[in-house]
Amino acid sequence: MAVPPRTDSLELSDYLGMLRRRWWIVVGVACIGLVAALAFIEVSPKTYTATAAVYVNANAANSSTQVVGGRTSGAVNMDNESQIVQSTAVAALAAPEMHSTAKLTDLLKQVTVTVPANTTILQISCSAASPARAAACAQDFANSYLASRQATAQAKISAYIKQEKQRAAPLEVQAIALQRKIGKLPSSSPLLAADHAALADVSSELAPLRSAIATLSASTNYNSGYVIAAAIAPTTPSSPRKLLYLPSGLLVGLLIGLLAAFVAERRDDKIHAGSDVERLLELPVLSGSFNDRRGLATAIASARSETGQAFTELAQTIASALGDGSHVILVASTSPGPAASVVAANLATTLARIRADVILICANQHYPLSPQLLGVPQGRGLAELIAGKARVSEVARSTAESSRLRVITPGMDSAAALSEVEYDASRRMVAGLRNEVRYVVIEAEGTAGGADTLSLAEFADVAIVVAEVGKTRRSEVTACLRRLERLRTEVLGAVVIPVLRRASGPVAAAAAAEHEQIPVSPVNRGAGGLRPRQPMSAAPEERGARSRADLRADQGPRDF
Repeated sequence: MAVPPRTDSLELSDYLGMLRRRWWIVVGVACIGLVAALAFIEVSPKTYTATAAVYVNANAANSSTQVVGGRTSGAVNMDNESQIVQSTAVAALAAPEMHSTAKLTDLLKQVTVTVPANTTILQISCSAASPARAAACAQDFANSYLASRQATAQAKISAYIKQEKQRAAPLEVQAIALQRKIGKLPSSSPLLAADHAALADVSSELAPLRSAIATLSASTNYNSGYVIAAAIAPTTPSSPRKLLYLPSGLLVGLLIGLLAAFVAERRDDKIHAGSDVERLLELPVLSGSFNDRRGLATAIASARSETGQAFTELAQTIASALGDGSHVILVASTSPGPAASVVAANLATTLARIRADVILICANQHYPLSPQLLGVPQGRGLAELIAGKARVSEVARSTAESSRLRVITPGMDSAAALSEVEYDASRRMVAGLRNEVRYVVIEAEGTAGGADTLSLAEFADVAIVVAEVGKTRRSEVTACLRRLERLRTEVLGAVVIPVLRRASGPVAAAAAAEHEQIPVSPVNRGAGGLRPRQPMSAAPEERGARSRADLRADQGPRDF
């Protein structure tokens, strides 16, 4: 019974097989992604970045207590300094130097500041559309920062001096008043000692204030630092970065390529391996030894070859499954082409070699290749046998391959005669063949175009379906299984073969020429061309004898 396909389970081998089959999609899209990244780098605006390094001194403006948990060590909090560089106060000083009319907020977007760990160095970077503008921007911000911090330090010192003078002013007034009072008192005055003591107290308070004012006035603790590395115009743009965009474009291309390959694989209905038939169609594969990557030759395989051993395994599997007695085996094609002919001809040849007498019936009207592969000329065959115009002994021709194998060709007028296959005639024919040989192999089309001859499947004991890798679709196999199910024919399994390739040699040339109905000139006859057909007036036995003699003359010794 045909089982609907299951597509909900994928294995690792499926993904690897998909990559083997669709690698060109992945590589192609990845190359497109790489080219797109290159194009983006070429057409996108270039940005250049220059950096100036500034050493920061501890001065009156920044010598505050170190912040607990700060990123830098020392008396200067470098986190604060980095933020000051990116302040509007510094930008207001830098803008006139840069001759820039942009808003201060827009100007600050060009500036970034980094502080190396455990240092008092500011790395001031500025980005611009040209190398010269980037270098000028970084240098102007560095100078503006130093000028701003120096002005802040000087203002802070001035504020300290003013504060100390304000504290000392009342003491100065009091000291002057006491001195004047003492100068007016007589030496014998009892108040003189008290006034001298008060003046000494005022002087002791005024002395440190005068000292602080003197020290602050003479102080130079306003130097904010200096530029240790001037900004240099960069030679290469900092954006777009090739090391970022090229791998990114390649990676995006790979991801899109994998997705496209996966979608193409999911939309592809073709059979790519025997595992597809077993897993997706739940149909056993009778032989999985056809591993020739070049394809399966349209010829009779030598018994000692790898392909011949595969057909031997297939024949033994079918014979063991059928058991004793006479049996009818249907070989049905699932897609148009000569695949069923190649399998049926090799299977019949192998059964005749290792088992018993075999009759091969070629009921394939569109691709009747098996008679040519076995060296049997066209003549009366299945059409005349079903119509009652000939007997089995007249249409079953022996082959040069094996004396125990006979072939029944489609017939002289197979298109008309096989278009209406009668049930009773077919039943009598198959019953008669069962009595003559151990195995009857019927090659038929399992497609919609072979519905007439596929009716012979009703009289078969088992059927095997043939699928060609890379050509046959799962839907075609499913349709063939449904047709056989309606005829109540048991499907033993499937034979999955590689793509077919034409074999070389006289027999292959003759088969291809007759199959394609290409006339062969007398000059080419000695090189494997077809001999003219025997006239119909000759007796069947005589025509068969002549054909076999001509075939042996054309072929020479055949390696079977």
